[in-house]
This record gives sequence, C-alpha cells and structure tokens, in this order.
Amino acid sequence: MYIKKIKIWFRAVRPFSFTGSIFPVTLGAILSIKESKFQVWYFIVTLIAIILLHASVNLLSDHDDFENKVDTKDSYGSSGVIFENLLSSKQLYRAGYGLLILGTIVGILLSYKRGIFVLVLGLVGAFMGYSYTGKPLSLKYRGLGAPTVFLLFGPLMVIGSYYVQMQSISTQAIFISIPIGLLTTAILHANDIRDILHDQKSGIKTLSIIVGKRFSKIIYCCLLIIPYICLVVLSIYTIIPYWSLVCLITIPSAYKNIKELYSSGDTALGIENLDKHTAQFHAKFSTILTFSLLAYYIIS
Repeated sequence: MYIKKIKIWFRAVRPFSFTGSIFPVTLGAILSIKESKFQVWYFIVTLIAIILLHASVNLLSDHDDFENKVDTKDSYGSSGVIFENLLSSKQLYRAGYGLLILGTIVGILLSYKRGIFVLVLGLVGAFMGYSYTGKPLSLKYRGLGAPTVFLLFGPLMVIGSYYVQMQSISTQAIFISIPIGLLTTAILHANDIRDILHDQKSGIKTLSIIVGKRFSKIIYCCLLIIPYICLVVLSIYTIIPYWSLVCLITIPSAYKNIKELYSSGDTALGIENLDKHTAQFHAKFSTILTFSLLAYYIIS
C-alpha cells in the first residue's frame, strides 16, 4: 500500500525533470573547484533546496493547470495523477505549498551561512517558480513561460550555486548558464508546441501560440543549436576548456529531435514525447559538459 502511494507521489513530482535543476546547480559549484574552494556540504544543501522548490513547482503547476482547465483528459500535459483519480487537486496543492515552504526554509538556513545575496536569489527563484502558474502573475498563461524558465534554470541557478561556493559572481558562471538555460527552455517549448491546440481552447497564451507553429519550430531549433555556438565561442575565448567541445558529439541527438518535430506536420501526433526526448538530450549534453569541466579542473 505504502509503496504504491510512494510511486504515485513520485510520478506526481515528475523526477525526470529534476535534471533541469540538478545540472545548473552542479555546474555552478564545479566552477569553484579551480579555485580550490568547493565545499561539498554547501553543494548538497543547495541541491536539496533547489529540488524541493522544483518539485513544488511541478505539483502546483499540475494543480493550477487542472483548476484553470488548461490540462484535460485529452491533453498531453501534467503527470496525469488527477485525471486518473490517483490524487486530488487539493492534495497536489497542499503538497506543493508544503515543499515550497520547506525549500524556502532550507534556502534561508543556507543564506544564514552564505550571505544575504543567497537569500535574495532564493526568494526571487521561489517567487518566480510559484508565479509560473500561480496567481496573480500566472506567467505561463501570459506567454512568459519561456523567459521565466530560462532565467530560473539558467543564470539564477548557476550564478546562485557559484556564489554559495565562492561568495562572488563570475562572468564564467554567467556565460556557462546561457547554453544550459536555453536547453531547459527547449523542454518547455517542446511541450508548448505539442499543446498549442489544447492551450488555445483554454484561453491562455504561450510563446508558441503568440508566434504560431511555424516560428515555434524555428525557435525550438535555435534553442538546440545556439548552445553549440556558445560552446565554440566560449572555448575560443578560453572561458571554458577545449575539452568541453566534446559536447559536440551530441549533435546527432539534437538533429534527431529536430527531425522528430518537423516530421509531425501541423499536428501533435508524433511529438507526444518530444518534451521528454528533449529532456533526455538536455541531460546528455549537461552530463558531458559537467564531466568535461570537472575532469579539466581536477587534472589542471
């Protein structure tokens, strides 16, 4: 019985999406290794706080999308636990708020040791995460989901994690956050492209609805291609080591996702899992980038 309930809640928080927060935090922390200032306990606490906040956003967005009739039985979004009567909307709401409060408390405790700037970044991140679908801002429903996700899972997390370790901000952390943020945004954008028709019926506006499907596909391509350009430019200017260019071996995976998108035509058929495939691509790219930096800093 308990194992079944745990599996249901595990599904509700959508742990497959946690790579979007784990890798930015890890990258930010790894950058401190070259200065020999990496502190493992601060890294672990940062990771715990971020995962709690990420899980809360997943639960609250499920609740909000259901209550606002954005997600239906016929749509592809959400974890599906509400529509299968596994959990109620109210249960997700309470659990989401509980995790939001818990994550904020962990962040406050961390800021007590690492300074007011950590507290500011944490509160901004928690507020933006809640406001993704939460009232009064409901950023996702106003076409601001993509920039919100980019800022949250790119610059905010990488810079914040780096600051926890180093007590300063670096241009390297800022630049490295860009490709990671773009790839995380690509996951959301793949979801939005697939759900255009359902989202239009619900009356909300996403970036895909605003620019149309044709330009949405172009944006998706850019979100996958620009990170490679960033890597090349950053390596040329020695902001990252040439070792990191090994990430270029993931180009076939990016091409596969783009081909999947364009072969779908103008329907959602064929791209039901494009968001998950994009998440897998994001994880592959981020893993290689993370280990390339780690190996270089340890050896050098």
